Amino acid sequence: MDVESLTKLITLAGAVIAACTGVWSLWLQMRGKRDRFTVGPGTVRPEILRETAMHVVSHSDHPIQLADYGFIDPDFQFSSIPLEQELYDFHDSHVFTRGESALEKRSDYFEIGYVRRDTPIGAFARSVTQSRPRIGFAYDTPLWKKLCVRTLILVKGRGYLR
Repeated sequence: MDVESLTKLITLAGAVIAACTGVWSLWLQMRGKRDRFTVGPGTVRPEILRETAMHVVSHSDHPIQLADYGFIDPDFQFSSIPLEQELYDFHDSHVFTRGESALEKRSDYFEIGYVRRDTPIGAFARSVTQSRPRIGFAYDTPLWKKLCVRTLILVKGRGYLR
């Protein structure tokens, strides 16, 4: 093996390593910009409330603005709390809130709830950069209901409220 072929081999190895690290760096940047948060029924801390509550906890290092949030009813309908506040008479019921729907940093949380007649099987939230909502289920929700809701979101996409 002469010096020229060794130089070509080292150059090729350097180019492959540079391409791999470039793709990896781009992947890390794209992954870091996504909104990451968890959603669940109930409050963050266990407490006794007469309202049915839901919570959203941020896992991102950048601010997250929630566009929509609410409950998943037992009949697989999504009830949006901001939409219900605008359309229906919410002045009669007491709305429990803690935090803001703009989550500024990691570990910020937002809780909201009101008195409902039926117990929801889960909760959902969607940030302004997402097209589909993120969902969380109650611990006693059967597996077949979870699969039905996930399939419904997969099929309907942006039209999950209809």
